Amino acid sequence: MLKKFCCILAVVTGLFMMAPGAQAAAKYPSKPIHLVVPWAAGGGTDVVARALAESMRKLVTVPVVVDNITGAGGSTGNKAVAAAVPDGHTILFNGDTDILGAVTMMQGGYDLDSFTYIGGVFYSPTWILSHVDTGITDIKDFLDKAKADPGKLVLGSTTPAGAQMVMAASIQSATNAPFRIIPYQGGSDMTKALLGNQVPAGIIHAPVMLNEVKAGTIRVIGTGGSLANCSYEPLRGMKTLEEIGIPVSMGIYRGLMVPKNTPDDVVAQLTEIVKKAAASTEFAEFGERFGFLPQWCDGAEYEKNIKEQLKSFEHMSR
Repeated sequence: MLKKFCCILAVVTGLFMMAPGAQAAAKYPSKPIHLVVPWAAGGGTDVVARALAESMRKLVTVPVVVDNITGAGGSTGNKAVAAAVPDGHTILFNGDTDILGAVTMMQGGYDLDSFTYIGGVFYSPTWILSHVDTGITDIKDFLDKAKADPGKLVLGSTTPAGAQMVMAASIQSATNAPFRIIPYQGGSDMTKALLGNQVPAGIIHAPVMLNEVKAGTIRVIGTGGSLANCSYEPLRGMKTLEEIGIPVSMGIYRGLMVPKNTPDDVVAQLTEIVKKAAASTEFAEFGERFGFLPQWCDGAEYEKNIKEQLKSFEHMSR
């Protein structure tokens, strides 16, 4: 009898000891969720993150906060998430090509395997903009002006180490055009420079500045990907760089990542929250206003796509 009692006691004790862990998983999220955006407030990634956070708030009982942790071409924010407690409450919100640019061009103390991938929520091409007062009509016009006056014309990049810098360098390499490339510290700074006509042309992820394009202040002079799904119909037929003979393609798939050792059950619960938020009516309405409809991509596919792009990024960034 004593032996039987001891066995029962051991089982009950074991169940009791497991309860806190099971309870913790069931309670996720148990504290504020922080979406870390490694770019300044006002840029494209920040705008999408805030729209997604708003949809996520309707699905959880804790605050969902957007933290802008900027610096080092996005690496400061990326690294902060990679080093965070892996409990699903600190999440990186960044673009695939932006994190690839940071990984391949900066020594950030992290790599693509520092994260577990939750999923992608918003894809758009990367485009080249110019203030209408510059008189630059398209990318070929920009390149002709650069060749006519070597070293004088400037093409801005929204980051010193991201996809836009790789795209700028690739255009320069493919065309042998002698323009200068000047990096800014994010989409917000680039937007201000373009609006102030402080830079002849700048590379930024679409659909940033679409409202200014609609208003006739800013002109799209080139695009690294198709604009067929753009909500602004006049842009849908615009030819890509590849279609006009410049072998450069670039876009961004913005998504979410957590530190690599985040428990599987937390990853599953977070994925369900994000997937529902990305499919919400509110987020779709945001996409329509912003310029492109949201597109969901699950974590495994998102990770695969990013890692498949790594070699080409390493080649372009040399």
